[in-house]
Amino acid sequence: MEVSLVTYPVAFTAGFLSFASPCVLALVPGYLSFISGVAFDELGSRTRDVMLPTIAFVTGFAVVFTAFGASAGLIGYSLVGQQETLNMIAGISLIFMGILMVALPRLGMLQDTRRFATARRPTTLAGAGLVGAAFAIGWTPCIGPFLASVYTLALPTGSPGLGASLFLTYAIGLGIPFLLAGLFVTRTMTTFRWLRDRWTVVNATAASVVVVLGVLIATGRFSVVTQQLAGIGFQGI
Repeated sequence: MEVSLVTYPVAFTAGFLSFASPCVLALVPGYLSFISGVAFDELGSRTRDVMLPTIAFVTGFAVVFTAFGASAGLIGYSLVGQQETLNMIAGISLIFMGILMVALPRLGMLQDTRRFATARRPTTLAGAGLVGAAFAIGWTPCIGPFLASVYTLALPTGSPGLGASLFLTYAIGLGIPFLLAGLFVTRTMTTFRWLRDRWTVVNATAASVVVVLGVLIATGRFSVVTQQLAGIGFQGI
């Protein structure tokens, strides 16, 4: 399957929505304080002390997510001879994930916050990066539907390079809000709270897009539609 320019905004949006999900958003100040060692009430006045650990944290989870994407493309490559079946599976999976995105919050899931598994905060940038890597693995149940939707986009590409690029785009969508929070913690948290209060509508809209995308992929119409919209696609790397 070709990857259109249209696919990358979908992956980026999935990353941003992962950040905006209640189980991540509620702990952002805690993350920033933990990885930087800056007290919660001083986050807004010690931007420089917060930013470098935040960059390391984002880099850590970006590396792990990119590896996830490469593995998805590699698996897809091994099944390249069954492209139609792979597209059907990916499309149906996306439809299912879209339904889950709406259903799980109604069941009280994707809402619960978690606490850090380690009692000692990182004292180096490398340590902050490792915490980011742990975040990518440990928070998978929380951001699962969003992460899985990108995985099902990466799988049919049959390309480790394209799979990695899609997950890197996802990581950027998740990482930019973290960086903005580190820079402007007070102002950005006000904005994020506004988004959280409208989470039901935002999540339902995103779920609808995922379902439509799943239908297009399952029916083989995805390439046609995206080429009409973007006019260009990228072959496997």
